[in-house]
Formats: sequence, C-alpha cells, structure tokens
Amino acid sequence: MKERFKSLTWKQTILVVSATLFFAVAIFIVEILLLVREARDELKVNQHELLDSVEQPATNAIWALDDILAAQTIQGLLKVEHVQSAILELDDSTPFVSVNNGAFPIQAQIFQNISTQLFGDLKLISRELYRPFYIDNSGNEEMIGTLIVSYDTLGLTNSLLSTLRFNLWATLARAFLLTLLLSIIFHRFLTQPIARISAAIDNIDPEFPSKNRLPVDAAHSNDELGLVTSKLNQILIQFERTQNKLRKMATRDPLTGLPNRALLLETIAVTIQRAKQQQRQFVLLFIDLDRFKTVNDSLGHEMGDQFLIRVSRSLELTAGSIGTVARLGGDEFVVLADGLHSPTMAAEFVDKLFKQLNAPMKLNEHTVRPAASVGIAIYPDDGLRAEDLIRHADIAMYSAKAAGSNQWAFFKSQMTERAAVRLRTEASLHEALLNKEFVLFFQPKLDIHTSEIVGCEALIRWQKDGQLVSPVSFIPIAEETGIIIPIGRWVIEQSCKTIRDWQANYNQALPIAINVSSQQFQDQSLIPDIKQAALRYQIDPKLLEIEITETSLMDDIESAIVKLQQLKTAGFGIAVDDFGTGYSSLSYLRRLPITTMKIDRGFVSDLPDDSAIASTILMLGKQLNLSIVAEGIETQEQLKWLQDQDCQIGQGFYFSQPLAKQEFENKYFEPANAAVNDK
Repeated sequence: MKERFKSLTWKQTILVVSATLFFAVAIFIVEILLLVREARDELKVNQHELLDSVEQPATNAIWALDDILAAQTIQGLLKVEHVQSAILELDDSTPFVSVNNGAFPIQAQIFQNISTQLFGDLKLISRELYRPFYIDNSGNEEMIGTLIVSYDTLGLTNSLLSTLRFNLWATLARAFLLTLLLSIIFHRFLTQPIARISAAIDNIDPEFPSKNRLPVDAAHSNDELGLVTSKLNQILIQFERTQNKLRKMATRDPLTGLPNRALLLETIAVTIQRAKQQQRQFVLLFIDLDRFKTVNDSLGHEMGDQFLIRVSRSLELTAGSIGTVARLGGDEFVVLADGLHSPTMAAEFVDKLFKQLNAPMKLNEHTVRPAASVGIAIYPDDGLRAEDLIRHADIAMYSAKAAGSNQWAFFKSQMTERAAVRLRTEASLHEALLNKEFVLFFQPKLDIHTSEIVGCEALIRWQKDGQLVSPVSFIPIAEETGIIIPIGRWVIEQSCKTIRDWQANYNQALPIAINVSSQQFQDQSLIPDIKQAALRYQIDPKLLEIEITETSLMDDIESAIVKLQQLKTAGFGIAVDDFGTGYSSLSYLRRLPITTMKIDRGFVSDLPDDSAIASTILMLGKQLNLSIVAEGIETQEQLKWLQDQDCQIGQGFYFSQPLAKQEFENKYFEPANAAVNDK
C-alpha cells in the first residue's frame, strides 16, 4: 500500500504549535503559582491590618461588657471583602457577640478542595484581647477575650480562578499569534526554498542532469540548506559523468575503445536505411584472428590484450576511411564498409587489409605476425537486417578459416545449411556424451619383420542411430566448439579401462596409443586427467602412449616441451603423429622428449617410388634412438621397402582395419589363449 504524502509545511506547523503550546502551558503554570503566592501574601497583609484596626474598639467593648458597642465594632468587619463572620469571645471562651454574612452558595466539591489547598490555613484568624493599661506584679497582661474572624476562601478561589481564566485566554492568544508568525517565517525561509528545490528536481533531464542544476537561494547560500543544494548539484555533475562512462561502456569495447555489438547494430541499422534511400550496396566484413589463442597462452593475457589493441589500431588505419570498425568480443572484429559498393571493391579491400594486418608486430621481445580469416556479406543480397548480415558474414568466415590461414570468402546461401548442420552436430555431440554413444575401435600395430602384435591405436567412432559416424564428420566440429576436451577425456578413461580389462581377462599387457587434439593438448587438465586415469585403473604408464600431432607442438613449442617432459617423467610413452608435415620439424626434434615417431601416411603412400622423406625420418629416428611407426601401409611393396630399411613397426589396412573391441580380442587374443590351453 502506497504511503500517503505528508507535507513538510503541515509537519512543521504541528511541531511549532506543539512547541508553542508546551511553553504556553509552562508559562501559565508559573503564572498560577505566582498569582496564588501573591494572593496569599496580600490576604495575610489584609488580615493583619484588619485585626489591627478593630483590636482597640473590640477590647474596650469587652472590658465594658458593652454588647451593643461590640456588635457595632465587629459588624463593620463584614463589609470587608471575603469576610464571612466575626466572633468576640470572653476570656473563658464564652461567645459574647457574633455576626456573619449569611450562607454562601454551595460550590462543587472540587472547588472546595482547591480552596482548602490554596487558602485553608488562612480561613480563620484570631487576636487575643488584653485589659487596657494593666500589667500584674509579674509583668504579664490580663487577657479578657478573643476576636475570631472567618474568611470565605471559596470566594477568594473564584476570584483567583477568574483572573486565571483571563490569563489563560491571553496566553492562548499569544501562543496562536506566535505560532502563526513562526509558521510564516519557517515557510518563507525553509519550506518554500525546499519546495523550489523539489520542483527543480522534477525538471531534471535524466539524460543530461547537470544542465538542470538546483537553484541556490541567496538567503541560504552560506547555511546548511545552501550546502545541501551545492552537494546535490555536485552529485548531478558526477552522475552525468558516470552516466557518460556507462553509456560509453554500453556502446564501446573497454579494451580497444572500438564500437561494441550494441553500437554496431545501431550503426548498421542506420546504414541500411541510408542504403535503401540511395538504392546502393554496402559490405560487412567479419574478421576472426588466426592462432590468437596461441599468442594469449604463450605470451600471457596482458600481451594478448596488447596484441588485440594493436590489431584494432591496424584495422582502424586501414578501414577508417571506408567505414566503421567494431569488436564483437575475443578476437572477432567487424568492419562495416559502407564505402564499398560491390564484391570487386570488397575483394580488393580485403587484399589490402591482409597486407596491413600481416605486417610483423613487436610485443616486447617477441615478434608476432597477425593473420586472420574474413567472411564477407553484402547488403541487400546477403541480408536485409543487421543481425542477418553479421550472421552470414560469420558463416562465411568459418568457410574461409576451413580453407587455411589468411583466407577470405563471400557468403553463399548453401553455407547456411552447412552452418545449421554444424549446430545440429554440436548439439548431438553433447547428447552423445550423455547417452554413451561413442565407442573405441582399435587398429593393431605389428612388428614388420615378425608380424607379431606389439600395440594398437585407439580410434573413436560415433554410434548414432545404429550407424557408425566417421570421425572426419564430427572431430573438426568438436575441436571448434571445445567439446573435444570432454570427448578426449572419455577416450583416456576408456583406454585405461581397456588395458586393465585385457590384463585381467587375457593376461595381455598390450600398449594403447591415444590421439590428443591440439585444443586438448593446450588444456591445463590434460596431464592430471591422464595420471589420474592410469592411477584409477592401476595400469603401468608405459602401456599408454600419447600421440600428439606435429602441428599441435608447433603452436607453442616451449610449453609443449614442458608438458611432454612431465608425461615422459611419469612413464607414459610419447609419439609424434604425422611427422614430416611440419615446416620446422628438424629444428626442434632433438629437443622434444618423445619415445616414438610416426611416418605420415602421405609419405608411406609414395613408397617405394618416392622414398627420400621416409628414408630421412627413419635415419633420424635411429640416431635419436626412437621407435619408428609407419602408418597407412596398404601394399606389399610398401611393406617390403620398410622391411628393407629396418623400420620397426607398421600399421595400416594391409594388416587390419580398425576393429571393434570384441573383434580385436577375437582376432589377436583368443588364438593366443587357445594355443596356451592346447599346451
């Protein structure tokens, strides 16, 4: 329930009235006390004077026993105000003469009580009368009678109350006038300025609060009200500054100062309206930096931020003349190029952009060459709304990134379907993990000379709707979306479990090699995951071999060496997969703590006609005392060449395709068990 508004003027008036009445009552009480005291003192004086005036005549009347003279003497007392009666008594207390004014009206008991409290001790006065001109031998006078006078104290009380009533009304009148005067003064000098401030507050523009500052009354420029008003004006100024900062934060990227997504959408909407009126096209570029995560992880987030700032300045320098550069977040930028009106102009500009962007960049002692993938959408062909243009340019960017580094692509309508498939696949991968739809297949590794199985490679398959989905269809998407990390963790877990099961069921300690993707290798939890899984299933670490692609190592060689050394120290095998495909393999091969080197199937497929690279890899492996595995062996000729070159281990379709777990066991473990049992 909304509280009813209470006026400060009304509250102030009530306060003034209450205070004034309080003091009026206090003053009135003091007046009562003073009046009572004054009345009693005056009565005492009058009583004393009255007795003095009739003492001598009353004495003579009693001495002469003249009752007529006595009556005449005290009869005059009744004319004195408030005297009720008078009595002359003889020395033996016998009444001699008495007079009175008759009965007075009966008053209420409360008045009688008040009268008794105020004047009860002064109601009766008396004076002893002595024989004239006589003193006995002992020096004492002879008492001959007593004069007793009784007062009407109720009359005295009524008279006093009448005076008090008048004083009460006078006090109330003064209080009313004082209240009225104070209320006017307070309203004029306090509540009225406050009301003006309140009205000024109502007129403040929320967008520009400092332009409507509160008025400072001249009468209050140097008092508390003026101080409060000045403080409020300071708050308005500070509020506008803060509001400007918040507005900037809401529309600007805090790191680079570029427009953010919100401001970009507004700018695109305005550009669309202008393009409609002028019936022309404009271009939207979606830019995603290549290998930014490598820069961020290897050099640190501070250097990563500096890298983004330098890239944003470079983009502004190149695109500032033809449009607006915005940062959507992370390493994603958008260029709204309303100065480009055709696909040809867009392509020429992107080539120019790459030249500017790819210039070497110095970050402290490190030199970095930025690279990017660019998607291009054109209004109105690729979208009529800002959101559609950004989304389609984003889709085109993914297509460019799939083609390699420093590539660009125009949006095509069929890309939308591919993006939708990608989204569906991503969602399905999450469900596949929950529903345990992944299975491991195993491809054997054989001793080339004896054909004896020496190990196997675990290969993941997706069993979806009763059919096996090739890794080629979902692994790239899993890597892009980060789902590869929990999938890889599942592969580690299942491989360790399989090693344990083979030892328990077949007494076979067969090593299993597992593939670790580039993104999974960069994950901080990889090494703890591997160690904990091996410990949980109580397997010998040398039975688990970690295969890392050469390109994964090249992203951050120093960090890779540290991680591989930790794994090797723990006893795990380390294999470099697809060796020979990197551009600087030989320069760092001797520094890598690896145990196995695999010859890429691309080089094996060329055997025996083109054997230069395979021969070099075999020679290096022998010199470095590494195990060499040739993958992708499919023909007798390839096998013969490898045997002649003393290659140790081979795998490929020539020996066996990847097999389901049960098939693998039936082919390689059951015969061995049967042979043992025959013996």
